[in-house]
Amino acid sequence: MGSPLPWISPAEADAMLYDDPDGSTPDFGFALCRPNAKGKQNLTADLARAKLQPSRPADADWQENALWPITCTTSRVVPAPGVPLEPDALEDIFHGYDAKIKSHQRLLAVVLTMRLDHDWLTSDILSLVGGYALERLALERRLTSMAVVHMPADELSARRPHAHVIVLARVHRASGWGALHPDLIAKNAQAAFQAEWETYRDTWAPRFHQR
Repeated sequence: MGSPLPWISPAEADAMLYDDPDGSTPDFGFALCRPNAKGKQNLTADLARAKLQPSRPADADWQENALWPITCTTSRVVPAPGVPLEPDALEDIFHGYDAKIKSHQRLLAVVLTMRLDHDWLTSDILSLVGGYALERLALERRLTSMAVVHMPADELSARRPHAHVIVLARVHRASGWGALHPDLIAKNAQAAFQAEWETYRDTWAPRFHQR
């Protein structure tokens, strides 16, 4: 069995992020993961693992190859087109990105949070949010991201189902990681991404509830 890594609680994960610079809204969240937060160095691998493990894995769940056990409901990596990575190799993706962090890099990733109603199925949430990540992030902006679905009701919580999309901040090409995407560091980034998501959601969500 691989050695278990220290569990990162949801509260500790939140401490890695600068949440909602423009103020919080009920259905959408926007958070910045910067290289340092409260005097501590951030890594996207820690952030990704925290979102994939909202509840603590058992020590026995760690495999010989030390792959991360996953306790979230479901997840999906959405890579930029034509990039040389295996979407299932979560550890390689995020550790590889962290290995390329530059000393003058001011943003590591952005976390988009999409909250939905209780009548949404897990598979439909992943399809809706994954479709947004593919169309708007991967194909339009060449950004690689990972969508993680949490169903709090599974842990006896009244909170609504939601998905986090961890968006790696550097443009991703076949040649490797490039510049920070200007849309992620724009002053109006939160409002722009919220409006974009709401337009996408309002266009596609009704089709998931046709009977």
